[in-house]
Amino acid sequence: MSALRTARRLLSVPDRLLGRVSMYLLTVVSLALIGVVAIVLAALGRLTYEAGGIALSLVVGVVATLAGTVLGAVLTRSSPHPPSSVITGLILALVLWPSLPTGGPWYQEDLVVLAVAGLAAGASKYLLAWRGRHVLNPAVAGLLVVGLTGYGASIWWVGSQALLPVVVVTGLVVLWRTRRLLYAASLVVPAVALTLVGFTRSGLSLGEAVTIALASSPILFLAAFMLSEPLTTPPRQWQRVGVGALVGVLYAVPLFTDLPVLAQLPVAVTPELALAVGNVVAFTFGVRRRVVLRLEATRRSGTVLDLTFAPSAPLRMRPGQYLEIDVPRAGLTDVRGRRRVLSIASDPASDRVRLVTRTAAVAGAEPSPVKAVLAAMRPGEGLTVTSVGGDFVLPDGDRPLALVGAGIGVTPFLSHLDAIARGTLPARDVVLVHAVKDPADVVEVAGGAALPDGVRRVLVVPPGAPRGVLPAGWEVVDGEALTAAVLARAVPDLDRREVLVSGSPVAVAAATAAAHERGARTVRTDVFLGY
Repeated sequence: MSALRTARRLLSVPDRLLGRVSMYLLTVVSLALIGVVAIVLAALGRLTYEAGGIALSLVVGVVATLAGTVLGAVLTRSSPHPPSSVITGLILALVLWPSLPTGGPWYQEDLVVLAVAGLAAGASKYLLAWRGRHVLNPAVAGLLVVGLTGYGASIWWVGSQALLPVVVVTGLVVLWRTRRLLYAASLVVPAVALTLVGFTRSGLSLGEAVTIALASSPILFLAAFMLSEPLTTPPRQWQRVGVGALVGVLYAVPLFTDLPVLAQLPVAVTPELALAVGNVVAFTFGVRRRVVLRLEATRRSGTVLDLTFAPSAPLRMRPGQYLEIDVPRAGLTDVRGRRRVLSIASDPASDRVRLVTRTAAVAGAEPSPVKAVLAAMRPGEGLTVTSVGGDFVLPDGDRPLALVGAGIGVTPFLSHLDAIARGTLPARDVVLVHAVKDPADVVEVAGGAALPDGVRRVLVVPPGAPRGVLPAGWEVVDGEALTAAVLARAVPDLDRREVLVSGSPVAVAAATAAAHERGARTVRTDVFLGY
């Protein structure tokens, strides 16, 4: 047991480190690191490309994509988002041919092909979108423009043996941060397996086929940095696995074109075309109709912002799922972009939508531009829902539950309990544990008075916190954090309950370890990634 606890603590270290960095910045740094390593390896003769050509391609890819982004934003009267454009430009530079000017006709230069792809990719963020959602990964859109027109071709030079270590390390970091390891694996496993079959069919040894599939192909880069792109990711786990597997199978199609069923394909299946098909399938899983949330009421307490909206149409979702909202007024100034994922804190069957978020990590800190816009909204102003997703729904059956919410991580549980109070979900034996560092940050359960007798609510507050400001209807337990000892006092029979934990990566890791220490056999988690 002690070894297991040690392992869980070690696994929480990356969360503590990576949780302080925005997803966009982490991805930019990861891709830039791959580019820098490529330049160094080229200078040392380890890559067959010129170091100067790689460096210039990275610059051209980023600048051209930024220009296309600005153009698309102007044409659609939107706010551009530079960080995502930098990511797209770096990806294009790592996929298209890197070279210095050759002195030939300017329109045949590889750098011009890259610039055209960047312009198309940047513009596609706005011109190839529906109700705020990307139809295609922008990098894929740019590659398809130059590829399908015959103007240029991708060579995916990033998929080289020399770059494998840095691609694996940075890819794992990004996938860990986004909790998309299974999604990436759903592409990698069938792609590698079919690649091995295809190459061994052609006469290569298994060892040679493994080297090509893992060390000399773009499979890992495609999965880590392109498939996992949040704005083209399906909302449900089973959908992600299905899309990833589809892309993985399509990736390997060129190795089987000798088969009659594949011999007559009208176009060559490239990695970007395989991903484009996956993107389109993923897009169909999104919101089918436009839903606008009109603000009705705002409540603030401590760092908590509690918003009530009237939706323009019913939301087709289940208690515990999340919404992705578009906040265009903050798009240019917020480095994390204009979209935010927020768990709904009310019963989706209700005619009102409650969203609860934190304006800042600590009281007195400046909110992000998106949170500042949300806090400044006036009644009648609206937000557009761009997607609905999540798998954090209550399990079927009647097994007793313990719902453990660290801070703002309590929000999906508010949706569960509101649905129980309204009769949308059946009554069952539930203990809600809501841990806060400041009593002012307690988030109340809507319809708490209507909850059945089998539902207990337990607040975990720091020792010495004033009890007079705490809401009625809660049991109170002293505790600085969700330790095993605190959970033992809050939920004495935890070992007989199925446990659900929600919150920041660090808080979830700690609470999960504590729950297992108290004998919990099944712990499901929902991590607030903070894109």
